Amino acid sequence: MYKKIGFLLILFSLVLAGKAFGEEVTVSNSEELRDVLSSDREISVIKIKSGRYNGNFSVEKKVHIIGEKGVKLFGLETGNVLTIEADDVIVEGLEIEGSGSQNAGIYVKGDRSYLHHNSLNNVFHGIYARDSYGHRVENNIISSFDSAKRHKGYGIYLVEAPNTAVKGNYFYDTQDGVYVSYSDFCEISGNQMSKARYGVHTMDSRNILIAHNQVTESINGLMIMQSYEIFIMENYFYLNTKIDGAGMFIYDTFDSKISSNIIKGNFRGIVLENAKRNRLEFNTFLENDTGLEIGINSTDNTIYLNNFYRNTRQIISDKDNSNYFNKDEYGNYYDDHSSLNMNSDSKVDFAYKSGDVFYQMASQEPLLQVFFQSPAVELWNTVEQFTPIPSDSLIVDEAPLAEPAPVKWEENTSETQVYSSRHEMDLILFFMITLFASLFILMKLGRERHEA
Repeated sequence: MYKKIGFLLILFSLVLAGKAFGEEVTVSNSEELRDVLSSDREISVIKIKSGRYNGNFSVEKKVHIIGEKGVKLFGLETGNVLTIEADDVIVEGLEIEGSGSQNAGIYVKGDRSYLHHNSLNNVFHGIYARDSYGHRVENNIISSFDSAKRHKGYGIYLVEAPNTAVKGNYFYDTQDGVYVSYSDFCEISGNQMSKARYGVHTMDSRNILIAHNQVTESINGLMIMQSYEIFIMENYFYLNTKIDGAGMFIYDTFDSKISSNIIKGNFRGIVLENAKRNRLEFNTFLENDTGLEIGINSTDNTIYLNNFYRNTRQIISDKDNSNYFNKDEYGNYYDDHSSLNMNSDSKVDFAYKSGDVFYQMASQEPLLQVFFQSPAVELWNTVEQFTPIPSDSLIVDEAPLAEPAPVKWEENTSETQVYSSRHEMDLILFFMITLFASLFILMKLGRERHEA
């Protein structure tokens, strides 16, 4: 009895295996490729020989497409070059170009596609997935149209395509590297992006992991909009220096975590606007014109254990914001504030504060921006931080750190510490000279009045 059941199971498995795996076919020209894609045969693998394949193609059944080195699909410059209608399709090793002016190199409508080791260029969007889920897009090279006269699209565009992983891709000269719209539970990790409008752009999405990416020479490294529970971790944003650009622009975003990122050499490091209940921790802000800018309606954010080095302005804030600059009695490290620690413990004796009077004045009168980074403005902001002159202290960190928070990054901090100490000694000397000069003038005036 058991032998008969075992035999039937084996036979049934063989029948299923035959249907599941099908045959392997090799094609060498456009007609053969189009024929095999539309064939009723059970085909599991299509191998494409090296060469040029002209036309737009459609995949309407589960199949694994493998391109030899040198396979090039040239679209008709109208419509999508390769459209995936079926579920569980794998595409690898293709070079694709020639989409329509609003179309994609690969347009995905089926679920659970796996697209890897492809090269897409001279297309509007690289890969566009819509109304589908569960995709893996890995190790592709993607750029948009190579003509400056043509509008550029997105490297990867996800619209209502949740549970998608975008990993290890290289993007350049696109409007956005990755645009995630109405797509929850996605992962964007290990990608490199250059010369885009935004490196990663999210809109109306929830539970997105953005980790280990590098974005450079773009307007905003990240543009996070109308999103919830976004996890931005261990990314590197540098040289995003366009006016009004930033390493990260966090807008209408709530309950998110921004941790262990390096934000270096940008016009603005991180900008928060209408951002609430977010947590910023263990980030390094280095050599930005403005390290952290907290715009309007950004409240209840917790900002602690971050390191601010050599930014022209460390932190600025709209006057009506209320945020927390320390947690569990630990604040942030500021390289222009660290040596005022008389008892040599882990925290500076004096709170870090800044109203940045010039920022408030320039917000009301934009023409004053011409004086940005002038010596007079920098001196005024420094005096305001260390002296009790009348002003609005819009940022108060009651527990600034005496030493940097333990964030791993490659640049040697010894130069920063030497720079900071020397800079602070110069400030102390300046204030001592100013104090004694003021006392001398007051005493002299008093003596002259008495003699008179």
